[in-house]
Amino acid sequence: MRSTAAALALLAVPATLPAAPPAVPGPHNHPEMAAGLAGEVLLTELNCVACHRGGDLPAKGAPDLSAVATRVSPAYLEEFIAAPHATKPGTTMPDVLGGLPEGERTAAARAIADYLGTLGDGLFTAGPVDREAVGRGEKLFHQVGCAACHSPEGTAIRGSPPLHRIEDKYGLAGLTAFLEDPLAVRPGGRMPDLHLDHFEAADIASYLLRDQKPTPPRRVRRPENVARGKALFREFGCAQCHAPGTAVETFAPPLAGLAPGATCGSARYPLSETQGAQIAAALATPDRDPSPEVEIQLALTRLNCIACHRRDSYGGVPPGRDPFFTTSNLNLGEQARIPPPLTGVGAKLDPKWLRKVALGDGRARPYMHTRMPAFGAANVGRLLELLPEADSLPPAAFERTADERAAQAAGHQLVGNKNLSCVACHTFKGESATTLDAVELTTMAARLREDWFHHFMREPQRFHPSTIMPSFWPAGKAVRPELLDGDPGRQIDAIWQYLKRGREAPTPAGIKREPIEYGPAGGEAVMLRRQYRGIGKRGIGVGYPSGINIAFDAGQLRLGSVWAGGFGEMSGVWRGQGSGSVHERGRGVVRFPAGPALATLADRAAAWPELAESKRPEGFQFQGYTLDRQQRPTFRYTFAGLAIADRFVDDPEGPSLTRTLTFDKPAPAGLYLRLAAAEDPEATAEAGTFQLPHNLSLKTPAAAFLRRSGDTGEILLPLGGETSATIVYAFDSK
Repeated sequence: MRSTAAALALLAVPATLPAAPPAVPGPHNHPEMAAGLAGEVLLTELNCVACHRGGDLPAKGAPDLSAVATRVSPAYLEEFIAAPHATKPGTTMPDVLGGLPEGERTAAARAIADYLGTLGDGLFTAGPVDREAVGRGEKLFHQVGCAACHSPEGTAIRGSPPLHRIEDKYGLAGLTAFLEDPLAVRPGGRMPDLHLDHFEAADIASYLLRDQKPTPPRRVRRPENVARGKALFREFGCAQCHAPGTAVETFAPPLAGLAPGATCGSARYPLSETQGAQIAAALATPDRDPSPEVEIQLALTRLNCIACHRRDSYGGVPPGRDPFFTTSNLNLGEQARIPPPLTGVGAKLDPKWLRKVALGDGRARPYMHTRMPAFGAANVGRLLELLPEADSLPPAAFERTADERAAQAAGHQLVGNKNLSCVACHTFKGESATTLDAVELTTMAARLREDWFHHFMREPQRFHPSTIMPSFWPAGKAVRPELLDGDPGRQIDAIWQYLKRGREAPTPAGIKREPIEYGPAGGEAVMLRRQYRGIGKRGIGVGYPSGINIAFDAGQLRLGSVWAGGFGEMSGVWRGQGSGSVHERGRGVVRFPAGPALATLADRAAAWPELAESKRPEGFQFQGYTLDRQQRPTFRYTFAGLAIADRFVDDPEGPSLTRTLTFDKPAPAGLYLRLAAAEDPEATAEAGTFQLPHNLSLKTPAAAFLRRSGDTGEILLPLGGETSATIVYAFDSK
C-alpha cells in the first residue's frame, strides 16, 4: 500500500505561495466522486505521472512550446516560469523553480525564457483591438461553449480554468491562432477545438484582450543565457511534459516506489487540504483494476465532459452556468439548449458516429448554440472503446419485412404528415413542415444503433422522461393499424429501412421545399460564409455579377470550387438552423481537391501531401480578407514564411476571373501551387493552358506542368523565387 505521508510530502509547497489550488475538474461540483478517483484525476491533470511513472494512469501532456515566443509575451513568460501560481492563480503548472533562492530563481527563469525565445520564427506583438469585435466576441464566448469551462463574465465559479491576466500574456494574432486550432498547441485536449472560424476566433480573442495596451513587436533574447536555459529546461524536468525535448524515463521515482517523507522539487502546488487527501487516497490504493464505468467516469472528468453532459447521476450543467446554454429553437424546450445525457450512449450511437461526435464532426443539433468540441483522437480513443462495453440493450424483437422496397415505401408513408407525421417535428434534408425543427431525419440511421431505435420508438419516455416525442405504439398497439397489419415491430423496421437511405430517401408528405435564391445585384459581388460541398463549415462563397462564382476554403486556404451561372440556392443553410450546404445554381461546378493548395516538395515528382476535407493543414494561418469598392475579395494568409494576398477579380465580359497571388518576398525554393487534380485534365498545345471538366480552361504561367499518376492528373505551378503568380479561370460561354 502506498504511503499517505509520501503523497503529502510529494506535493509539499512553500508557505509563501498564494492559497489558490489548481483548477482541476472533479468533485468540487460533483461530491459523489470517490476520494481515490478524484485523486487519480489530480495525478493525471497535474501531470504527476509524466515524471512518476510505472502505473497505468495516462499523462495529460502540456502545451507545445515550439513557438511559444511568438504566442506569449516574453515578459509574461519569464514571470510565469519564475512564479506560476502567483502569476496565474489556479494554474496546473508546477512551481519547478520554487526550491531556489529568489535571486537564483529569477535568473533561472530568465535563462529558460531566453532559450524558449529562440524557438519559432515570428515576433510577439500586442496591439489595439476592434471595439465592435469585442462585443461580438463577448456574445460568442458566452454562447458557443467557452463559458461551460471558464468563468462567465462577472462570476468566479470554483474549479474554472483561469483566464487571469490574459491581456498580459497574449497578443491578438497569437491568441486568435491558438483559438482556431488549440490542439496544435495543447495536444492533451483539455482546451478542445470549438470549430471557430478565423473571424469567430478573432472576435473572442478581441473580447478577452479588450483591456490590452499596445506594444511594439519584440522578442527578449539574451544570447548568453540560451545555452544555460536549454540545460535548465532539461534539468528541471520541463521536457517531461513539454515539447520540444525528450522525457527521461527515470527522471523521478515511480509512483509505487515513493518512500514516506520523500519530496519532489518539481511538484510544488498550493493544494487544498481536500486535494491533498484525495491524492493520498489514490496513492494508497494497491493495484487498481477499475470497471469500465469507473474508467468512463475518470475520462469524462479529465476532459471535463461533465461540464455539459450528465451520465446517470454524474455531471451535468451546474446552476451557475445554466443561463449560458442557449438555443435558436425555443419550441423544443430544454432538449434544444442542454447537451444530451451520455447515459447509455454506447448502446445508442453507432460506433462510427460516436467517433465523429467525440472528434467534433458529428453535429446533430444545429439549433444548440453550445458546440460539441473536438478533443483529439488520441485523447478519446479509450473512451470510445469503453462506452459500448459498458452500455447495452437486449436485442429488439421484431419481424423484418423481407421486401425492402415494400418496407421503404411503408416507412415513407409512416413518417409523412398523413400518418405518424414525424415531419411535424423533424427536419428532412434541412427542410421542415413546422417550426419545431428537431433532429434531422436523414441522419438517423447513420447516427443510431438499430436496436436502440426500436426500443426508443416503442418507449421514448423511458429514455428521455422530458421528451416531447410521442409514443405511437401505446401498450404495444399501433395508432395506424392499416399499415403492415398494425405490427409495431414491422412498422418501426419499415421506418428504419426508409431512413437508411439517408439523403437518397424520397421526400415525405408534408415537406414543402421552396427555393431561396441568392446572388449579386448591380455591379457588386456578394459573399456568404456557409457550408459548401467539398469544403465544410469554413467556406466563403463569392458570387460575381459577370456570372462566375467561387467557394474559398478558409480552413485549408485553397480554392474549393468554381462555377458559372447563378450563385446559390440557400434553403439548406437558411432553414433548419443552417445544417445544410449551399447548392450552387450554376452549371458545371468544378471542384478542386481537398488538402493544402501550397506545399514544399523535394522535387517535381514528389507526392502531394494528403489531407482530408475540413482538416487544417500545418503551417498555414488565415489572416482574413479585404474587399475593394465592388466587394471583390482578397484573401490573406501565411505559409512557409510568406505573407500571401490571394485576389480574385472577374472579367465583365466573363464568365471568367483572374486570380493573382502576391507574396511579400520571393517564394522559397521547392514551393508549388496545386491548381487542380482530376481524372481527365488536359494540357493544350499552348504552354500554360489546361482544359478541365465542364469546359473550364486554366491559363497559367508557362512553368506550370501536368503530371499523371494512373488516371489522375495534377496541375502544379512552381513558385520558387517568384513574388507573384497569375491564373485565369475561364468557362467556354457556348
